[in-house]
Amino acid sequence: MEPVGVLIQACASTGTESGLMQLEVVGKSYLEHQLDRVLVAFNRSDCVVVTTELKENRSVIDLCGRRGVQCYVGDRDDALGNCMRAARNHGFRSVVILKSDSPLIDPVLLVHMMSRYLQLADPQAYVGNRMKRSYPAGMEVEVTSVENLLESFLTASKWTDFADPTTLIRRGDLPNCRRVDVVQETDQSDWSLRLDTLADHQRLSRLLGLVKKYTLHEVMTVAGEHGLLARAPRSG
Repeated sequence: MEPVGVLIQACASTGTESGLMQLEVVGKSYLEHQLDRVLVAFNRSDCVVVTTELKENRSVIDLCGRRGVQCYVGDRDDALGNCMRAARNHGFRSVVILKSDSPLIDPVLLVHMMSRYLQLADPQAYVGNRMKRSYPAGMEVEVTSVENLLESFLTASKWTDFADPTTLIRRGDLPNCRRVDVVQETDQSDWSLRLDTLADHQRLSRLLGLVKKYTLHEVMTVAGEHGLLARAPRSG
C-alpha cells in the first residue's frame, strides 16, 4: 500500500475571511504551524502543499520554497483534480488529505488514521473522521488511495463534485470503496479549532501561544482552561 504521502490543501483565501492563513502568530504563519505538526508525523519529502494559480496564493508557493516543502499548483476550481495530480506526480499510491484551516492538527491523530488505513491493506479503502463526527472541527483527517481519487475524478459530473476531493467517496458514489469511520470515545464534535473567521484567529492566536505540545488532549485542555473553546458549525 505504500508509499503514503500527505497533501495539505492550501489557499490564501482559506475560511470565510480571506488572508487569515498568512497572518503571523507566535512568529509563524498559520500554515507554518500546521506544517510543523505534519512534519512530526511525515518526512518532508512525503509532504506536498496543494494550492492554485491565483495571485493571492503566491505567498503559499513562496513559503513552501523557504521551508523546503514540495508544492503543487493547480486549478482554482478543481480541488479533486489537484489532489489527484499532485499525488500521482509525486508517486504516492495513497494520501492523507488535510485542509490548511487546521493549524492545530495533532500528529498523533495523523499517525493513528494512517495506521488504520494501512491495516486494511485495501487499495479501495477510505478512512476518515468527517462522516460520523466525534473530533473537533479543525481535526479533519482523511486517508485514501490515489485510485479512489482517480475514480472520483472520472465519475464527477458537477462543480460541487470537484470542490472537495472526497465528496463522492463520503457520499457513497464509488460502489467498490470501503469506507471506514474513525470515532473517538469522547465526543468533541461540538467544538471548533478551525481557522475560518477573524474571531477564530483571535482565539487560535492566543491558543498557539499557550500550548507546549502538539496533542489534541493538551489543546482542548488549555482551550477549556482559558475560555478559548468555540462551538463548531454543523457542516463540512
